[in-house]
Amino acid sequence: MGPESNRADLVRVFVSETLDGLNTLADTLRTSEGGDPTPQSFHDQYIIAHRIRGAAAMYGYMGVSRVAEQLEAMLEHAVEHVPSDWPSVTTAMRGAVETLKTVVTLIGQGDREEENMVTECLTSLERVQSLSKTSAPATVEYVNPSLDQEILSYFIPEAEEYLGTIDGLLHVLGSTSGDDDAIYRLFRATHTLKGSAYTVGFQVIGDMARPMEDCMIAVREKRLSITPTFLDMMAAGAGVIRDILRQDSAEVAQLRRDVPNLVQRLTEACERAGAMPPVEAGAPPIEVDHLESIDGDVGLNSEMPATDLTDEFLVPDLDPEVFSYFAPEVQEYLELLEANLLQLDKAPQDKDLINQLFRTAHTLKGSAYTVGFRAIGDLVHHVEDFMGAVRDGRYSVRPGHTDLMLRAIDVVRVLMRRDPSVVGGTRERFHVTRSELKSLEHGAPVAPLAIAHSADVSEAITPSQRRGEETQSHDKSQDTKTAEDREVIRVSYGRLERLMNLVGELVIGRGRLEQRLRVLEQLSQQVLVFKARLVDSVQSFSDKHTFTFQEVGSSPTASTVHEAPRFADFGSLELDKYDDFNILARRIGEGTADISESMSQLDRSIRRAHEDMSQLQHLTLLMRDEIA
Repeated sequence: MGPESNRADLVRVFVSETLDGLNTLADTLRTSEGGDPTPQSFHDQYIIAHRIRGAAAMYGYMGVSRVAEQLEAMLEHAVEHVPSDWPSVTTAMRGAVETLKTVVTLIGQGDREEENMVTECLTSLERVQSLSKTSAPATVEYVNPSLDQEILSYFIPEAEEYLGTIDGLLHVLGSTSGDDDAIYRLFRATHTLKGSAYTVGFQVIGDMARPMEDCMIAVREKRLSITPTFLDMMAAGAGVIRDILRQDSAEVAQLRRDVPNLVQRLTEACERAGAMPPVEAGAPPIEVDHLESIDGDVGLNSEMPATDLTDEFLVPDLDPEVFSYFAPEVQEYLELLEANLLQLDKAPQDKDLINQLFRTAHTLKGSAYTVGFRAIGDLVHHVEDFMGAVRDGRYSVRPGHTDLMLRAIDVVRVLMRRDPSVVGGTRERFHVTRSELKSLEHGAPVAPLAIAHSADVSEAITPSQRRGEETQSHDKSQDTKTAEDREVIRVSYGRLERLMNLVGELVIGRGRLEQRLRVLEQLSQQVLVFKARLVDSVQSFSDKHTFTFQEVGSSPTASTVHEAPRFADFGSLELDKYDDFNILARRIGEGTADISESMSQLDRSIRRAHEDMSQLQHLTLLMRDEIA
């Protein structure tokens, strides 16, 4: 059976499954006796459009893919539409679904895509989206939230620093739009600003920075060009964030209009860039060897076999700076996946958990492909597909499924170590886990397949290879495996949340302590000034009244003392007074010396406290990065 026959079979599978999904959407969009369906009823439906979009792009039907992309965006953000515009939105989506059904039916009959129908449908959807979503103002509480002033005192200077960096980089890109270093730094600045805003609870700034970050990702992937209009839009985003930081009540009305409109413009720029899952850019869409079945029934697979899992694939050569930024993000996604999987084990029908798992896996996969870590992207891709099938109702979560996905998370953690010394064991674990994850997509039992794969892998190792491994790395592999088992722990999401709260309190406490130290340092400076004045006064007093008694020899005038005893008594009293002044001056001098020594010790204590605070700040930042 040749490639043309395989192509026809795959197209039939595509047409059948696409029509099934479109019929499901049509049933949801159908007008009932009570009127149009509510936006909340589309909460779980956008995944159908997402799968149609990906499958159509894979088979080369880009018109169907673009229409499905618009439908996906409208379904996912259905609750954001203005109620008065909702009837026109549902009408446009009904028309798009019917158009897609007609186009896909023609494809199944052997015809090409009807470009005129696709273009007309896209124009209608884009017009409805632009009219309905730009007219919804944000709430006052959203654009001007009530946050703790002490937290804001730390966040606002940090945010202004990021905004200054963004402005400078936009100026650089205005003169040299192809500066890759400036593009990467701008991406990092927007990403860090987004994370900091969400960490302190400033949601509106995080929501503003998110599409700015997405646009920079599209620029880095060469899907979006840097134009003067794009730079103006990014600068406008930075300006709106500055207005939000000022928290001026007079600007709230304007911000209520500007924030949603600008977010919509940035989001549309990303969507027009064609934010598709990573696909071979130069691969011809109709090549049979590069196609993969939508379902697992057709036996074509483009993934690398076990023999092709090279060291470069498992331990890629990534830019150290990119990896240092990528690693905390992956850790956050893995912990979220792990916590949700543990909850899913107890509530396998929880739709919110299933939805969250799918979204997290999808985001992790995209991040891995973005930085070039294809091994992680390929592995998590199967988790995403399985959770998508569970959301569609085609599969259900059975006993053992969550354990398998947790093992996949452990493999991702091993891959993140990028240790070349254990690449042999990593290759085996990756191959076995990936094969088990493939079985999930077919709804097969987990345990027997896992045993079979383990046996196959064990038998595939020749005796000579086994002896070589035993002599060279057996002990090391055992120690590494034991260490890995010890390093992996599972904790509940609630405990992580409490730990994050404690870290936040620690940061706030550190800030208060720093303020106290600054006040103490100011007081010490004042004491030093007063001490200097006191030392000058004491030195002047000491110079004036301190003297040393000298031995006085016999002289002719001694006889006069006997002649005038009254004056002798007066001299004795006067000398006693000068002696008291001398003692007082010396004691004051000793006191000022003690004060100087105490101030020196106080200065040393403050310096040591500053050093301790710097170490504490470094530790808290590391802890926050590791947890969040």
